Amino acid sequence: MNDGTKSLAAQTWGERIAAQQAGGHSIRALCKEKGWHEHAFYWWRARLGLSPQSVVRRHRGRIVQGGFAEVVVDRPVSMPLEQVAKLAGLIEGRP
Repeated sequence: MNDGTKSLAAQTWGERIAAQQAGGHSIRALCKEKGWHEHAFYWWRARLGLSPQSVVRRHRGRIVQGGFAEVVVDRPVSMPLEQVAKLAGLIEGRP
C-alpha cells in the first residue's frame, strides 16, 4: 500500500467513524449493515486517535473541563456546615 492509498483509506475510515458517531448507530449494527469488518472499524478508530482511550491519552497531564454530575440524595443528611464546605472544596479540587 503506497502513501496515497494509505491516505485515502485513512480519510475513508475517518468519514465512516464520524458518520457512526453522528448517527448514533452501534458500531456492530453499522458494520453489519455496510458490510465492513468490525475489527477494521475499531483498528482505524484507534489508529486515527478517535477512540475513547485515545482521547483520554491526549488529555493526560492537562486539566480538562468536565461537565456537572447530578447528585441525588434519597434521605435527609445532617452534616455541619464546615464539613459541607470542606467536601465541596475537595470535589472542586481545592485542598
